[in-house]
Amino acid sequence: MSKGRKMNSITKKIVGYRPVKSLLTAMISGGLLLVSGQSSAEVFTIQVKVTVVEKTCDIYGNGGKNGPITVTFPDLVIRNIDGIAYGATPIEYQLDCEDAADNPALKIQFIGADAQAVPNSTFKEAGKLKTTDNNLAIKITANGQQLKLRDWFPFNYKTKPTLMAVPVSSDAGGIRGGEFTATGTLSVEYQ
Repeated sequence: MSKGRKMNSITKKIVGYRPVKSLLTAMISGGLLLVSGQSSAEVFTIQVKVTVVEKTCDIYGNGGKNGPITVTFPDLVIRNIDGIAYGATPIEYQLDCEDAADNPALKIQFIGADAQAVPNSTFKEAGKLKTTDNNLAIKITANGQQLKLRDWFPFNYKTKPTLMAVPVSSDAGGIRGGEFTATGTLSVEYQ
């Protein structure tokens, strides 16, 4: 008989825990129902209409529409490169902004690889265009003042800025003789 009583007391303990287990199961099931209820939310389609107020500007080289802008430097004597005026060459470009009569306020930007960002660069100042010679960079000027890479220069459509490309030697010197190239992007936007 004592075995039966022990068995009953064990059974009572298990039975005593069943309501807690059932409550926990009910809570978990209810939580799953809540989660599944949230995931069946209604889906709405949003229609977006855009009206372009101003057309973009076209920039191209002197060779005509869709032509690249190229700068060809004269032969340069390395020791004369001063980063100020020697070898300064005009960047010839055409600008066509159809809506500029209504909104002549524009801004221009030059984008390219920064010579200072080159590993082991000896250029102390950022904002100059990297060339294929790590000791030579190109400074872009707009109306005589430096136009650092990625900086905007505001201007009026009627008086587009004069852009120049000026060769600059690194602070360590060491420019190699021979040809060099550099690539960048000229961008114009309405202000």
